[in-house]
Amino acid sequence: MAATPGLTPAQTVESEMDRDTLRTGDMFEYHVTLANRAAYDAVIYPDSASFGPDFIIRDTQTVPDNAGERRTYTLHFFGVDVDYVPEIPVRLVDGTDTLDATIPAQPFVYESRVDDAETALRPLKPIFPFFRNWLPWIIAAVILALAAAWVLYLYRERIFGQRKKPEPKPRQPKAEPFRSPLWRLRIELKRIEETHKEPVKNPVPYFTELGDAFRTYIEEVHGFPALESTTSELLTYLKSRGFDGEVIRFLRLILETADLVKFARFEPNESDCSDVMKYGSALVDRISLTDKERLEELRRKHEEEQQAKLQEEKKDDLG
Repeated sequence: MAATPGLTPAQTVESEMDRDTLRTGDMFEYHVTLANRAAYDAVIYPDSASFGPDFIIRDTQTVPDNAGERRTYTLHFFGVDVDYVPEIPVRLVDGTDTLDATIPAQPFVYESRVDDAETALRPLKPIFPFFRNWLPWIIAAVILALAAAWVLYLYRERIFGQRKKPEPKPRQPKAEPFRSPLWRLRIELKRIEETHKEPVKNPVPYFTELGDAFRTYIEEVHGFPALESTTSELLTYLKSRGFDGEVIRFLRLILETADLVKFARFEPNESDCSDVMKYGSALVDRISLTDKERLEELRRKHEEEQQAKLQEEKKDDLG
């Protein structure tokens, strides 16, 4: 078939088909030839949208052709009563400039696959009976049965009568166990030792937590506000109350070292960090002896309070 020239004067863009007649479902080759391809930086060829809904691109192939370039499309034709390939655009890029070339529509002869004799009206054939499809009815019946079962489950007590619910068992109040401040002090020292393993990298929180652990113990057991008091005030209080000399000595070593680290920017070495924990262990062993009676008194007081609390809760439950 003769080539169709493009509309742009600065270049030659031609198209051709490999056949003149098409029927619905045929595949054919559509060629686009571009002359002087080297004059352009890029060429943007048409895609499926350019050919319209009646033509589907099955394959493309681009090869040099003399001084130009030839792009071959393998198209699948699905049109009915269509007798031309629509005009398609080709975009030519030269640096920052873009030139649009339009290839005119390519005509062909459309040949129907149905003979004229086949299109004549034929007499109606008798209607044959078909089996009824019972599947939708079966599905609907299953859905209704499930819905009925769900409603029956929700309202079973109203339908079959309310069942007598078992009476709740009376709550048995429990007494809180006594947790000795000395036991809590041992747990806290163990936590500090495991958290700040040797060598201690952060001495400030290490010494602060250690000193606060003993201040908390004194505050809970002896009622002195040790956490809000200075080291000097705390030691003076202990001396005035006749505390054991070893307790005061170990406590002084721990608290004064902690004050140096927190307030005087004292940088302890590994030996200092290890020694202060040893002082803490020795202090715990000492106060376990000196505060034995005081701890036992706290235990008895706690048990008496718990017994009184249980009696009040029993009265509330009964009445």
